[in-house]
Amino acid sequence: MAEATRRNFLWLGLGGLVAVAAGGALWMRASAGDAAFETRFMTVDQMKAEGALVVDVRRPDEWQATGVIEGARLVTFADAQDFLSRIGADLAPGQELILVCQSGRRSAAAAAALAGLIPNRIISADGGMQAIIASGYRTVAPQL
Repeated sequence: MAEATRRNFLWLGLGGLVAVAAGGALWMRASAGDAAFETRFMTVDQMKAEGALVVDVRRPDEWQATGVIEGARLVTFADAQDFLSRIGADLAPGQELILVCQSGRRSAAAAAALAGLIPNRIISADGGMQAIIASGYRTVAPQL
């Protein structure tokens, strides 16, 4: 009986942690308002159809290794203010900003850092260049 009670208590505690984490995520998204970002997979055709500014936030050695999306801006993300100073002139009011990295982790971190600083919708490309290349897209050589 004690083992069953202990197990139920552990499940209850785990459920509470999940609820707190979910509530925190909802609070963070709500506090950012319209400036919140989203993470989703998009093909390059979908990115272009959106008319978004696509920015590859990887390093130059990564651009060289895999190639890049044709027409994407190549701006390594170091910090939000420097990044915005480098892309600001190319980002029109209301235009979506799509961030791409190798796997999607850095672009999500960059999107989180930018959320709330610009009114534009920000999308982190889920799966990054790995997923884009796996979907059949043929990259082009970067023009550095």
